[in-house]
Amino acid sequence: MKKILIIDDEQKIGQSYAELLSEEGYEVKHAKSAQEATNLLIREHFDLILLDINMPEVDGKVMYEVVREYDRSMKVIVSSVYPVEDQVQSILGASDYHNKSQGVESLLAKIKEVLNEARD
Repeated sequence: MKKILIIDDEQKIGQSYAELLSEEGYEVKHAKSAQEATNLLIREHFDLILLDINMPEVDGKVMYEVVREYDRSMKVIVSSVYPVEDQVQSILGASDYHNKSQGVESLLAKIKEVLNEARD
């Protein structure tokens, strides 16, 4: 079972993503802060991280660098309200980018693609 870590300070978004992904058969953890996410990364391996950009205290750009220091091969999908073009400029090198206004079906397709689970 693939493990996904959602790093998003918004409880409702994290919870809805976690429920959706659990129903799809993924093991999911939700971290509401960079500190919580770092603690989880130290203790557990994740196949994918969904990363918000705009978070209090430590934003997604800094958290992305923390993830890269921890594991350079970790797959990361940036998921934010910002347009994808702005996300790419903000965080270079992520596996993919998702504008939250695109909806969960789009996000799920990107997750499956990044995890090489796309179905024909």
